[in-house]
Amino acid sequence: MFTFIVTCYNQAEVVPHALESIKYQILRFGSNLEFQLIITDDGSRDESCRVIRGWLEENNGLFARTNLLFRKENAGICVNYAEALKCIEGESFVVLNGDDLLAPYSVFELTDRLKEYDLVCTAFLKFTGSGEMIKSYGTYLEVVLQEFIRGRTLEQAIKLGFPIMGTVVFRKSLVSEGVLDFILNFRTVNDRACFRKILEENRNIRVCYVNRPIILYRISAASISNFASPTRVLHNREVARLCRIEREKEKSRLFRLLLFWQEKSAAFRTSSSAVVRLFRFFSPYFAIMFWLYLRHYGEIRKMERELVDFHWEDCRRHYFAMANAGKSAGEDEKCYDEQ
Repeated sequence: MFTFIVTCYNQAEVVPHALESIKYQILRFGSNLEFQLIITDDGSRDESCRVIRGWLEENNGLFARTNLLFRKENAGICVNYAEALKCIEGESFVVLNGDDLLAPYSVFELTDRLKEYDLVCTAFLKFTGSGEMIKSYGTYLEVVLQEFIRGRTLEQAIKLGFPIMGTVVFRKSLVSEGVLDFILNFRTVNDRACFRKILEENRNIRVCYVNRPIILYRISAASISNFASPTRVLHNREVARLCRIEREKEKSRLFRLLLFWQEKSAAFRTSSSAVVRLFRFFSPYFAIMFWLYLRHYGEIRKMERELVDFHWEDCRRHYFAMANAGKSAGEDEKCYDEQ
């Protein structure tokens, strides 16, 4: 049983695209597998739930099991994420936001690596509302840095709230009750809280990085990565709170100081002023990034180019195919054949 998780909130217009990208994975790469679909809706005020139910009716039989976790009131992504994790039937799964898409490459090849590794870090590409891929190499520096963050550096990076491992795949068995309880302390930092606790509970964890996109991220007015997003302030406050929690139990005086410094730098990241936001580059997080960048400059530049140049055209075509399939449910097979 392989599980797809979709988290949704007011995404009626685009959640069919996400679901179509899951269908694409199943029809193209998923022979001889059974599938579970878990969809959480965080109290959407639009037609998201109706749209989701309609898509499921049109694609009846695609999944061996379907779990619809629709909330009446908004509770935040962390609650929905934790509830979805509890419902997973098997060991392998992937999580997708309702406004994003799975890339046109097999997710099952990545989860197969979990036989050798505990965490398989993957890449992503970002796209605008018009479907154009963001091709600026520097945008993906934090992505390719996952190749070089290992061991003690990985643990320190996660403690400092690094925005890495957002698209990582891992086994359900790593999701302990302690991990779930820790996630529920927050509203927006579900992935950072999850991996912080996983690394705390599993000291000798085996990690690899695959320089290929698994997710296509939509950049919109509501995206946390958008400085103008209404959820940006809350998100950065919660990242600061993660640092504060770590600081309270950290034994090293030096690292406590670094955690305090990183915690306070959240005030710069939440500013609406581009000038003030520049001060975030003086935080420990960016110091580690800069050190890794200088140390592995040639390899990083090569990986950034490979990530973008090798995949953006395929991903752009895939986006429009999934968008068209979402609008024309009766023409799905034609879209897949053309792809």
